[in-house]
Amino acid sequence: MIVDTHCHLDDDCYDKDREELISSLVLNNVESAFVVGTDLASCKEIMGLVDKYDNLYAILGLYPEYANQYNKEFEDFILQNANHPKVVAIGEIGLDYHSQGFDSQKQKEILIKQLVLADKLNLPVCIHVRDAFGDILQLFEENKQYLKNGGVIHCFSGSPEVAKQFVQFGFKLGFGGVCTFKNAKKVVETLKQVDAKDILLETDAPYLCPEPFRGNRNEPKHTNLVLNKIAEIRGEDKKQLEKQIYLNTLEVFKKYKK
Repeated sequence: MIVDTHCHLDDDCYDKDREELISSLVLNNVESAFVVGTDLASCKEIMGLVDKYDNLYAILGLYPEYANQYNKEFEDFILQNANHPKVVAIGEIGLDYHSQGFDSQKQKEILIKQLVLADKLNLPVCIHVRDAFGDILQLFEENKQYLKNGGVIHCFSGSPEVAKQFVQFGFKLGFGGVCTFKNAKKVVETLKQVDAKDILLETDAPYLCPEPFRGNRNEPKHTNLVLNKIAEIRGEDKKQLEKQIYLNTLEVFKKYKK
């Protein structure tokens, strides 16, 4: 079975068919989906979803572009919910320098706060990094005492060399629909070189829908397409790869039990 380790099923685009989509996941070889928070409102909604649906789990955190929203109310919410049996990680947190007007210092400050929080709670982290590999690797080196529980680099898009550096910090690498895109040469090269023990599956649904459905709304069931492509890229047996990635998921997300 497959676990989608990163999606956003709280998104409004699922309002009309969310229940049907979630109930049909098992028919598509998807055991569970981890729904990832980006701000306080989404984290609250996600907790409602994981209480309602057996096959959904929560990752709670503040997205880097919302760093200014970090306050006592948000931190208290995380602390109050972190011991919930279906909260498996803190995220998605990180650095994003893609948008104009970003505040790198504020993003770093809030990322460190959330790394400290995750360490205190004994939870792994889900890391978002865009146009900021150098800074986040330096930040990890300076704060590695808070990375003991490891985590995942979400939607990994870096080189094989950068991948090795994250693995050395104890992280797995999340791959989704991007690996099916024709222009994803760097991702494909990385997938050829990394160890199968360092790979996780994700969709980032509703975003980044894989081929042949690129441009449509993404769904957790499309982890199957991602798995197929990764097996093709690596020249490996799909079933064996699926088993290894499932073990990887259990290794990172130790609270996940099905």
